[in-house]
Amino acid sequence: MIATCRAESDKQIASRAGADEVLLTGDKLVERIRALAPDGVEHIVEVAFGANIKTDTELLTQGGSIATYATNAPMPKTPVWQLVFVNARLFFVGSDDVPAEAKIEATQDINKALEMGWQGLDIAEIVPLDQIAHAHELVEHPVKPGRVIVSVT
Repeated sequence: MIATCRAESDKQIASRAGADEVLLTGDKLVERIRALAPDGVEHIVEVAFGANIKTDTELLTQGGSIATYATNAPMPKTPVWQLVFVNARLFFVGSDDVPAEAKIEATQDINKALEMGWQGLDIAEIVPLDQIAHAHELVEHPVKPGRVIVSVT
């Protein structure tokens, strides 16, 4: 598994999450990934579809897939013909639309990983539900690394 991140401080988080290799985005990213995966990448999980679709297209292997749940642009330009020529598959994942069974299975997988020693993701702050606006502010303008958790109890 190859992960990319924008900041040196995020590399350790990606490694702890299970990435075999972690690369900083930037100059010659396609070439650096191709050095690790000369035949291309089979599956890409994308957090900024519009910003990265050109790079993703250059990296996909024949029959590869891109699953995305976010984009930086509501109407991104997509290199359709290049995706057609590699028989790419695109998956758009909305968390509200994920079946309950899949969410339960994901929860069970996370629990198994924790039981096997995974330390989980860093938590920046736990915010009570009645301070949800503050939680949104922390996500929009982080003061320290990690996830913001909203407590419903």
